[in-house]
Amino acid sequence: MNDAARYTVTPLRQFSVDTDAPTFPTDALPKPAARLVKEAAPAIGCPPDAIGLSALTTLGSAIGNARVLQPKKGWTEGAAIYGGVIADSGEKKTAAIAVAVEPCQKLQNKLNKDYEERLDEYATEERAYEVDRKDAAKNGLPAPPPPRRPVAERTHVNDTTVEALIPILKENPRGVLLERDELVGWVKAMDQYKAGGRGSERQLWLSTWSNRPVSVDRKGQPGPVGVLRPFVSLIGSIQPTVLAELGEGREDGMLERFLFSYPEPLNSLWTEAEVSEAAEVAYRDLYNRLRALSMETDELGDPVEVPVALSPGAKEVFVSAYNGHRLEMTTPGFPTHLRSPWSKLEAYLVRLTLIIATCRFVEDGVAERVEQEDVLRAVMLIEYFKAQARRVFGALHGIDTRSRLIEDVARFVTDRGGVWSGTATELHKEFVSVFKPERPAELSKFIQAAAEEEPGLLCESNMERLKEDGEWKSRRVLTLYVTLEKRRNGVTA
Repeated sequence: MNDAARYTVTPLRQFSVDTDAPTFPTDALPKPAARLVKEAAPAIGCPPDAIGLSALTTLGSAIGNARVLQPKKGWTEGAAIYGGVIADSGEKKTAAIAVAVEPCQKLQNKLNKDYEERLDEYATEERAYEVDRKDAAKNGLPAPPPPRRPVAERTHVNDTTVEALIPILKENPRGVLLERDELVGWVKAMDQYKAGGRGSERQLWLSTWSNRPVSVDRKGQPGPVGVLRPFVSLIGSIQPTVLAELGEGREDGMLERFLFSYPEPLNSLWTEAEVSEAAEVAYRDLYNRLRALSMETDELGDPVEVPVALSPGAKEVFVSAYNGHRLEMTTPGFPTHLRSPWSKLEAYLVRLTLIIATCRFVEDGVAERVEQEDVLRAVMLIEYFKAQARRVFGALHGIDTRSRLIEDVARFVTDRGGVWSGTATELHKEFVSVFKPERPAELSKFIQAAAEEEPGLLCESNMERLKEDGEWKSRRVLTLYVTLEKRRNGVTA
């Protein structure tokens, strides 16, 4: 088979199987969340991935607009996550999400009951007000101030339109968790009442991910209802066969805003395993502690950003991780279709760091500061979500095996200081890649051809004479170089 036939872009309908699904880094989670995942996964009979992603999303929603992380002036990230659990029907994804969302749902049920009681009180006050108002009118006196209708405090919403959500966010500036059993239904519901189905709801969801101001016109209102810092964490599930419908063929960055979990299917048999009450209580207590964090507001009731400080050590680790992430995007062979997801993962590195650090300091009762370990845990999670992004977007865009092999070669050389030298046989033996040709000569030929076209990848081939067992022998030596583009303040360095 020639190289042109071997290394081609293959469009796929199913998820790629070029790499195994990554192992979810459960121990990178906040301790109560990690314990819940370890106990709930075998109890439910599902992989840990869906529970872990749902827990991060739920805990982030508890923080809401109370805290942000500011790596530097002009760049601020909150704790919002758009999470998507990818699994076929029957893979227990609903149960996995539910166990992580339970503290939020339980609090919402309590708030609903409190609201119903306050509505009853409001109705009583309203009847008394009408009596007082009529008495005041008879006596020529000004009417007393009417009672104020109670506000429904929200932590959790399900099926809702943006028109209904914006007033909820207006009354709940901390933010909410949106749980959708099927994400495709969420997408299809956008703009369904607009002419042609192409209204502005989708754009509002794109803005909400970034905590950018949003507004919506409502019937019966004299003007638009706006929210300065909308906060919504989103968790839902989707089947692999309909994943493309989440993007709806639009290259607007909606798919790229999601953290995806797509574990291998698990055919679990009966088990007596259960989630202990201690694990449930510890996780619920963590959620409630995060919800109890104070949230500053301005004179208009809008949230005021309260940044969590980075310790010097944490800042150093963060900058190193950030630079490594950016340089990865300039690696020879890096797929073009991954640049947009990678840019969002850059933001998620900050968001996950914020969630992990905030969980730690509310649990331990220590100073509100990001430490090195918080960043390192976030990096572990980002590496997992990177691997999942490759699976998801590889399935949607096709697997370019030629680019993947170039990328693997570049990473191999980079891991060895940017230069490697040896024979074709030594290279073939040392280099590991699922895309590697079967014979050393094929690999050598491929790399030399790729180096002619790929910026940043260089290959030299020279004959070398050496004395072996008293005899002079010749061998061909390949020397590979990788030069990654480094940018600083917009200037190539």
